[in-house]
Amino acid sequence: MQGIDLTGRGELPLYEYLYRCIRDQVVAGQIAAGERLPSRRTLAERLGVSVVTVEGAYAQLVAEGYVVARSRRGYYAASLPSLPNAAAAMPVVAASAHAAKAGWEDKRAAGSVPYDLTRGANVASPGAARLWERALRDVLAHESDDVLYRTPPARGVPRLREAIAAHLARSRGMSVDPSLVVVGAGAQTLYGLVAQLLREGGSVGVEDPGYARASETYRAHGLDVRYLPLDGEGISVRALRGSDVVMAHVMPSHQFPTGRVMSVARRYELLGWAAEKDGRYVVEDDYDCELRLAGRPIPALASIDATGSVIYLNTFSKSLSSALRIAYLVLPASLDAAFDERLGFLSTTVPAIDQVALAQALESGAYERHVARYRRDMREVRDALAEGLLDGPAGQRVRIEEADSGIHFVLAVEDDGRGEAGIAAAARETGVGLTPLSSFVRASEHAGTPDGLARFVVQYDGLSAGEASAAAKALGSVL
Repeated sequence: MQGIDLTGRGELPLYEYLYRCIRDQVVAGQIAAGERLPSRRTLAERLGVSVVTVEGAYAQLVAEGYVVARSRRGYYAASLPSLPNAAAAMPVVAASAHAAKAGWEDKRAAGSVPYDLTRGANVASPGAARLWERALRDVLAHESDDVLYRTPPARGVPRLREAIAAHLARSRGMSVDPSLVVVGAGAQTLYGLVAQLLREGGSVGVEDPGYARASETYRAHGLDVRYLPLDGEGISVRALRGSDVVMAHVMPSHQFPTGRVMSVARRYELLGWAAEKDGRYVVEDDYDCELRLAGRPIPALASIDATGSVIYLNTFSKSLSSALRIAYLVLPASLDAAFDERLGFLSTTVPAIDQVALAQALESGAYERHVARYRRDMREVRDALAEGLLDGPAGQRVRIEEADSGIHFVLAVEDDGRGEAGIAAAARETGVGLTPLSSFVRASEHAGTPDGLARFVVQYDGLSAGEASAAAKALGSVL
């Protein structure tokens, strides 16, 4: 054992500093494997410390395996397996970590423009924040600890499931048994539950272009994902029949990213496909149905399902905030027992406090009043953005598509030779972030537009009306 200088211990307890010094010498080979360490009393006298201090250091070394205590013989350095060369490994790890960090920074930088139309808001609107604060205050003040801190059932707090069923009856024309409602922490969590429910089915058909997080979640859970094209009425049922999928994931009320609404005829065709064979299901992703900006909400596909083939999925991310992580499934009766058998052991992924707070907001009508105000605000933003583009210098070259069905629309532009990528790059230079519609297409045979227009998905729920006007002005100068 080499000499140990105790003057450099700083704020560490003496025994811990001594333990670290001996440990480091064992690891570095300065104390050879099998070498006998000084006795507790001898080392205490050598260092001028108490025997208790040495006993504490030796006890920790023995507990961690750096030193072996042999009865009546003393303490010996353990034989440790060789480790990879730390100096050689560090540059690789550092470079890899740096690359990963740079990748995330690049992604953040990609959205760091004054007017980002590439993604929706990632914070709650002021109205949503106030609603949530009031709801939390109310339940914390009036609900018992037994309600708020008890572990909820796997499907969620019964009170919230009942409130959701009543809300769906009012807003979507659906007659829902609350026992079939499953609450989860966001849509992606529920995609995963659906994948586990149907994991033996094998393949799932998704819309192309479509929502990448759905398809990637299914793939991550072991399902084979098939990309099926869209036509003017929705997902192609001909392509669906030509595939071997047992489940179709669709967004019939407001398809992302195209914004299209599935026709009634196509809905009947889709339900017909599901009814042709046992074990076929349609996942209806109704993610922003409450935010239709003109006319009455489009009826849910589940509201006309007479065969029990639709798994209805919705989220509060768009209407409140994605940070709250609250979404829900409505299972068809045919999957009720299967859920308990396969997934009933799971704990709910949303805290009871949050579930009770949301139930209170739904029961009191506060949530519906908030949605009405938010819809009005988003209509003003949409109008400011659309009018600014159509009345601006590029008004003759642009077209607004699917602007009423939810809080994003598609901007179609006469291509002047720059292509979608060139236009998006020019827009970014003026402070406007744009996402080409083609970036959402996964199968190459589904790419391209027959009319030759460049198209962009415009998500504006992160803007105010004033910001929307400024974004339109900046974008008009580019287009």
